[in-house]
Amino acid sequence: MLVYLPTRRHCRCRICGARQVKPKHPDEYVRGPRCRNCARVGTLRIDKWADSKPWRRHVCRCDGYHFPHREGSLWCYENPDYPVEVDRRLFA
Repeated sequence: MLVYLPTRRHCRCRICGARQVKPKHPDEYVRGPRCRNCARVGTLRIDKWADSKPWRRHVCRCDGYHFPHREGSLWCYENPDYPVEVDRRLFA
């Protein structure tokens, strides 16, 4: 059974405007996350522009890579040009 980690969320500080990525939504934290730039707590909001990027819809989690990657990458199993030879699968 595959376990998928939660999608990382792009955040922006309301005070200084700095961008950063958090593993969860800022409202899901028990203690508000701290801005890395201005060090204030609870000032992060979701950056809608960065979260709506079209490439985020094409994320693949196959066993070709050990991390989430873009569909159709060189070693991705979803790549139509991926060879089915055993030699190449041994190195993936």
